[in-house]
Amino acid sequence: MTVLALLTTLLAAAPDAATAKLLPRIDGWTLESAPATYSPETLFEYIDGGADAFLAYDFRELTSATYVNGKKTELTADLYREPDAARAFGIYSQERRPGSTKMPGKLEGVASADHLEFVAGAYYVKLALPGGGDAALLPLFAEKVAANLPGPRELPAVLSCFPDLGKKPRSEKLTAHDFLGHKFLHDAATAPYEIGGARFRLFAIEGKDAADARSMVASFRSLAKMPKADVPAEGAVTLKDPLNGEVLLAWRGRWLWGAVDDPSPARKDLVDELGRRLPRQ
Repeated sequence: MTVLALLTTLLAAAPDAATAKLLPRIDGWTLESAPATYSPETLFEYIDGGADAFLAYDFRELTSATYVNGKKTELTADLYREPDAARAFGIYSQERRPGSTKMPGKLEGVASADHLEFVAGAYYVKLALPGGGDAALLPLFAEKVAANLPGPRELPAVLSCFPDLGKKPRSEKLTAHDFLGHKFLHDAATAPYEIGGARFRLFAIEGKDAADARSMVASFRSLAKMPKADVPAEGAVTLKDPLNGEVLLAWRGRWLWGAVDDPSPARKDLVDELGRRLPRQ
């Protein structure tokens, strides 16, 4: 092993005091060893092949620890810290199976016999029983871990703006970058719909400000080879996206929203309703 590789390994294994203290002490359980932390540069050492998905959400740090009890049952706790609650929900939403059943309690999460994942504030937490064990341990651990984590427990507010009619339950996603395959589209919330056999997505994109939103509209118009024109403060257009087909697009203030995928007579009404529900600023 080279000196550089050895140094990288040691840095990955060194616990970060600020994050490691978020791991709770739990009666009957001890930490098998000191928690390990991973940065954006070293995350691949822990989840080789899966790191890119986390980096796409501006991942900051992972703290990983293994608890063990007197029966030698092991439980791993992985705390992925993102820059904010929206990014944490974003990566969770990419990994959550559409239509999955919410775990009991106030936390947004899903559970199976040996895994549990949830979001709390800027943290996406994964708990697992790698050798098997009592599945009831997972929600108990989740409550203990969540109690130490700062930040909101509510889902991103934009998700409540999507109309209910035809929406597939618990399938909303947040995309941080390159929405619809376009570098100029960022911070997009989407929800899938099915009405009358047509399947399509509604989307809402929050710009940094009104100028950023208009810039995204202008880039979209250019991509669709529409005539050059100043983008007004608000408006709507139907355009042809070379990657995604017909797109309904509307904008106002720092928001743009619309629909993509299967054409449907219902899309326009739902896009209009989504626009009414979005903040006016």
